[in-house]
Amino acid sequence: MAGVHIVIGDWSKSMENKVEHAGMVGIFTTPVFLSTIVDETIIDNAVDNVLKLKETTPGVERVNNWVTDDNLQTLPEFKELADILLQESKRALDEMTVIRDSDYITCMWANEAPVGTAHAEHIHSNSLWSGVLYLRVPEGSSPTLFSDPRPIANMIRPDYENASPYFLGARWGQIPKKGNMIIFPSWLPHSVETVPAIEDAETRIVLSWNIMIRSKVQFDTAKIEY
Repeated sequence: MAGVHIVIGDWSKSMENKVEHAGMVGIFTTPVFLSTIVDETIIDNAVDNVLKLKETTPGVERVNNWVTDDNLQTLPEFKELADILLQESKRALDEMTVIRDSDYITCMWANEAPVGTAHAEHIHSNSLWSGVLYLRVPEGSSPTLFSDPRPIANMIRPDYENASPYFLGARWGQIPKKGNMIIFPSWLPHSVETVPAIEDAETRIVLSWNIMIRSKVQFDTAKIEY
């Protein structure tokens, strides 16, 4: 028939050996560093010191939780822990090859709340990196949930047979354990969801900190010294 081209057979076979596949890469990925303080004495001492502060200082009373002042890195009883957190933060900065003169903890605080207490989604302003350390996590404690900072990525959301949270998930978190530490960019939104309260359970205690650097940035058209 004039003007009609008929193909007989499997067209895909004709494409064999014509394409070399290089695989999939993740671009614009968000670096998050995971580690654990395995010396439980350090964690237990931190819990004791936080509870002592609750007895001796006003801190900040919030709905269903209590927060220390944000200067724990300056207190002698937290020096060993602060040194560890700063060292781990330096490791993250080094892995990211951040050029700097020095780095330091700007704020460090602890939050005590009953299991099941929510914490609204937020970021940590005026810092470069932030971290959370789980000091006391009774069974049933909620994880810290990190949200995809690209809301448009879920504009079209088909079904997947095996959706990887590293590429397709809207949120990521892991069940926390005593001594677990997460270091992340301060701009990454995160929260804690409400879960059913557990009667007579110990309170959940989490310590947070922020990191900033001192540097004379030489990036063209974006020079700054801080």
